Amino acid sequence: MTAGTVPAVDLASKQTRPLSILHLIENPKHIKGIKLIDNRFRIDHYVDEIVMIFFRKQGSSPVILIRPDGSKLYAPTMPPAEGEWYDDYSYDMIRLKNPMVGPWQAVGKIEENSKIMVISNIELQVDPLPELLFSGETIKLNARLTNNGELIDYGNFSDVVSLDVTFTSTNNNQYENFGADTVNVARFKDDGQGFDEKRKDSVFTGEFKLELIPGEWLTSFFLDLGLFNREITFDPIVLEKNPFIFDVDKAVEDGQQHLFKISSESDLIDFKSFVFSGDIYYPNGETEKFAISASEDDVKTMELFNYSDGIYKIKVSAFGKNKSGRDMMMSIPEYEFNIAPAVSTLPEELIDLEQSLAETLPKEPEVVVEPEPEPTPAWQVISIILGIFIFICLIAFLLFKFVIFNDKPLFKDFSIKNLIRKKAPAKEMELPDNEHMDKLSTDNDDIIDLSLPDET
Repeated sequence: MTAGTVPAVDLASKQTRPLSILHLIENPKHIKGIKLIDNRFRIDHYVDEIVMIFFRKQGSSPVILIRPDGSKLYAPTMPPAEGEWYDDYSYDMIRLKNPMVGPWQAVGKIEENSKIMVISNIELQVDPLPELLFSGETIKLNARLTNNGELIDYGNFSDVVSLDVTFTSTNNNQYENFGADTVNVARFKDDGQGFDEKRKDSVFTGEFKLELIPGEWLTSFFLDLGLFNREITFDPIVLEKNPFIFDVDKAVEDGQQHLFKISSESDLIDFKSFVFSGDIYYPNGETEKFAISASEDDVKTMELFNYSDGIYKIKVSAFGKNKSGRDMMMSIPEYEFNIAPAVSTLPEELIDLEQSLAETLPKEPEVVVEPEPEPTPAWQVISIILGIFIFICLIAFLLFKFVIFNDKPLFKDFSIKNLIRKKAPAKEMELPDNEHMDKLSTDNDDIIDLSLPDET
């Protein structure tokens, strides 16, 4: 809201007219709100812009504003030239530009004894973060909301305001949190719950756990009021890794206890000032609380019952001081270790007896078992069968070709006719008589005449 310069106003002499919003602006100590008289209020001609909040019964409809000339303004149809209107579950926030001068009226289920809260200069103030922070540490911070430099102690306003705390990675590849997502670590409310000391005092006191990856982070505090918001972003901080080392000496004999050990790997804390507490979860389902007091020891120890084999889990919280003397509390990631089942062994007397009996008994001859031949591959068996089949077919073809259907001998001295001649009867082989032979010679033989012709 902006306003011109006006002379001081004597409020005591102006009690016969409705209280002007401008008067509250001129007198910061009265800026808490304008008391509604029959839901009426007045705007002077000095006002160029004004932001008001009307608190009404939860779930009720937005209020209706009636101008001095009788015309009306509604939340859904607010012209942009007239201003802005934000309606929530229990309040309306309205910004009026160059409002009409004169008496206005608000119609709706406005709460009894309600005031119009005039917003002039909302500011968010947050305590700075400690310089040295650790992953797992719990932080307590205060944030304050002021209007024109003063705390807003109007209770209804605190009901609708909350403060979100977010951590955003700087994406520095030199740190472990490179590429990590933005994390909303807390939401503060002025409700008197948790670490908040007093309800509706415009001081937001809260805590948040830095359950984040160690590395470089940007911290932001964001306040959203519908028509406007406020945000504060701090310079980057480096979140150190957990400074403690956990270890265990496991029991090796029956009746012996496990020994849990805590030591420090960082010179950024005063390890001797730390006390530890938490819970032990045994593999048999039992649980046990524990506490380790501060001491001058470099290693703090605690015995654990050796119940059975399985997984042992230990949840630890630490309370102490860092190197600068600031008190701190930390939640440390759960530590666990596993005890494997024990291997059963015989007493030494039984082992000696077993060895002596083995020496006296005759030794059985060693049986040499020859390895079974590997089975012939299927492809090799098929190849052999095909080869035999082809060979038989070839022989059959040759027999039919050269023996049965052809008189030529298959081999040089072999033919069917020779075979028949050799097997003819002996009487047919007798030589014929001379007469018969002459006949044969005359009929069948060709005689070559070798005599020379006579000379004439």
